[in-house]
Amino acid sequence: MKSNLIIVEGIPGSGKSTTANFIKEHLEKEGVKVKLFQEGDTSHPADYESTACLNEGQFNAILEKFPARRESIKEYAEKKGDHYFISYRNFLDMDPSLVEHLASYDVYELDLDTFEDVSYNYWKEFVEETVFGDDVYIFECCFLQNPFTKFIAMHNAEPERLENHLKKISSLIAPLNPLLVYFHQENLEQSFNHVYEERSQEWREFFTDYHMNQGYGKENELKGYQGLVEFLEMRRDLELRILEGLPVRHMLIENGDKDWDTYYEKMKEAIK
Repeated sequence: MKSNLIIVEGIPGSGKSTTANFIKEHLEKEGVKVKLFQEGDTSHPADYESTACLNEGQFNAILEKFPARRESIKEYAEKKGDHYFISYRNFLDMDPSLVEHLASYDVYELDLDTFEDVSYNYWKEFVEETVFGDDVYIFECCFLQNPFTKFIAMHNAEPERLENHLKKISSLIAPLNPLLVYFHQENLEQSFNHVYEERSQEWREFFTDYHMNQGYGKENELKGYQGLVEFLEMRRDLELRILEGLPVRHMLIENGDKDWDTYYEKMKEAIK
């Protein structure tokens, strides 16, 4: 049975984006119809990006605060259950103050209980409402990385809570026979240092602040670059442990040697 869903995971700079594109091109050469959704894609069918989540009272308060944009807000809002979802990038050229206000209600700023429900329901909606056929979906970092940063980096939740959440998602996607490709490095600092130096100063400052000044980093008094390395090593070890307990077929690749020809050959065999 072939996979209808391929997920690529690993720390920043481990080769996720390049690999996702490689798999897409390889499958297309084989005549497979592929839909690739990478990190930051606002049209992602199972992960919210730049999307505000508001309850009824918050939604009505937004309408009152921005009366000139009332009709546009209603047009772009999608109600699911008790929540309104608004992709606030739609307003970038229209009203920066509205964008800033909506961003404060971003899905990834929700309390953890609400986030769990919202995330689970979106994955459920993806599986139930998508007509897969022979199509293959490729997702990058939305299964492990994004929940990990929310549960652990932001909220310092118990690892078992994250693991239970991922088990629920795994059960949802089981009919798609998913394959998860996970990149890890024994010498993580060596791999991450290269990425850290290549990225912009703005990225380094944001990434450091996010991981050091809330949740896990704050509780464990992590600081600066070495704190990041410590966090990412913890993340690698915990993700590897969690993966072993999930009912998801996974392919672990230690890619510290950067032998991409060998890695890609292994992937081709795995996705036949």
